[in-house]
Amino acid sequence: MKRARLAAAVIAIAAAICAQPAPATAALITVSPGDRIDTPNTCTIGYTYTGVNDHTYAITAGHCANGKPVRDHSSGAAGIFVASIVDPPRSGGADYGLIDFGPHALPLGFIGNRPIAINDHPRPRPGQAVCRAGITTGMAPRRGGDDGAPVWTIAADGHAQVIGIWLGGRTTGDGQDYGRFAALRSSVATLGVAAAD
Repeated sequence: MKRARLAAAVIAIAAAICAQPAPATAALITVSPGDRIDTPNTCTIGYTYTGVNDHTYAITAGHCANGKPVRDHSSGAAGIFVASIVDPPRSGGADYGLIDFGPHALPLGFIGNRPIAINDHPRPRPGQAVCRAGITTGMAPRRGGDDGAPVWTIAADGHAQVIGIWLGGRTTGDGQDYGRFAALRSSVATLGVAAAD
């Protein structure tokens, strides 16, 4: 009888231990192309990657901010603009910004549900059909905030190829989007981006 009660008590204690909730784990902090970023302006992340120092970086439009703190609206990830190269307005020149989100954020390689081809940034071709994935893309009437967004095409294997960084534009009465974007390949070279292999 005593053994039966002891066995029941051991089972009850074991069950109570197993029923304890698992310790809380820190939520994964991510940054992704198409995410809204809040700076003195509202802009969009165009491309993310891991640097050779294991920090997560994002490329956006340089005119969004310079040397300012930034927050990813979706995940709350905090970063800072570490480089901005902005040529005079309407010059057609560089307009790139680099954000360092530090070692505790994770870059997501997706635009929506489509995986992004990493380190594959072909040059845009005249007349090429492209897509844009900004925070206000598709809204009517169009509002600001798309600056810095990824401009992309679909590769033969179905991956998204980010080819540019959206710099602003306008939508005409017939629904056509006109604007300009900077080639991502040029921004990578100009900013001296070094991604981890």
